[in-house]
Amino acid sequence: MTTPLKSGFRMPAEWEEHECCWMQWPTESFPSNATPSWSHFDLEKARIAWANVANSINRFEQLKMIVHPNDYQSALKLLGQNVKIIKTPIDDAWCRDSGAIFLLNNKNQLAGVDSDFNCWGYKENFERDDKVAKFMINESNAIYFKNNMVLEGGSIHVNGNGTLITTEQCLLHENRNPNLSKNEIENNLKEYFGVTKIIWLKHGTDEGTNGHIDNVACFTDQNTVLAMTCSDKDDTYYELLSENLDILKSSVDQDNNPLKIVEIEMSKKRFIPGDDEPSSYINFYIANGAIILPFFGDDVADQNAMNIIKAQFPNRQIESLNGHDILMGGGNIHCITQQQPKAAS
Repeated sequence: MTTPLKSGFRMPAEWEEHECCWMQWPTESFPSNATPSWSHFDLEKARIAWANVANSINRFEQLKMIVHPNDYQSALKLLGQNVKIIKTPIDDAWCRDSGAIFLLNNKNQLAGVDSDFNCWGYKENFERDDKVAKFMINESNAIYFKNNMVLEGGSIHVNGNGTLITTEQCLLHENRNPNLSKNEIENNLKEYFGVTKIIWLKHGTDEGTNGHIDNVACFTDQNTVLAMTCSDKDDTYYELLSENLDILKSSVDQDNNPLKIVEIEMSKKRFIPGDDEPSSYINFYIANGAIILPFFGDDVADQNAMNIIKAQFPNRQIESLNGHDILMGGGNIHCITQQQPKAAS
């Protein structure tokens, strides 16, 4: 069986030029019973938040919103007229995880990976979302690759040059691929995303997805990792994030070069009732010419995050949006978006 690696494809870094961005419109069938923290999700407020993200991104690149036919009128009401609405049955609204992961080869041809999706291991309300990746690939006229491993896009980040970062908490969790060893999972990541180096952090911060990487670390260029940190030794996440940081500081990239680590302090605010999940500024989206960044009404931490991210992306406009109503569903701006890289016409 041919794989993307064997066919010369790689997953581009998020900062490479995009053709468009994909999202999914929140539906009535959001799996709010899967984990207690998701039960506080407010659908109407969420749709406003999703629309704010979509309309902001659409100022910089084409935004394609996948909408369940039953929800078309609600999407039409809130989305800007230049947002492209594409109707197909879906279950949920987290395109980063259920959507395709797009690839390019050295001829700039477009391909997409359709990995298995099982609703973050909760196995409810996911059958239609498991078909979203293939739908996106077909709509994009991309070359199709089927990956028979459970994998969500929020569980990986790449530098576009051969290195991928992820968390053991998520990819080695028993509700993902219990029959695969760590080595087998590594080989799959290499074959389907064109990487040669895997960096395993220990922990994420959100229990709902079993610790996706896109809350705790991401590449900002081929050699730099932005890492969530906590300076309060009494905080629940101090030791976990410190362990991640130690791993990053001792890691090397695909060429055996040490990484440059930029620390970004998490917000101390906890918003989800009965849940200890911190608010992450790393869960942002890199658009053409812009960063779409969540903020949380934590003035000191919000401003610190703005300063750090602006320094990392000096040539991009920073668009900050209130991340509260997205966070209540278990993620943030990066989790609800999925970039499609610019390919040869």
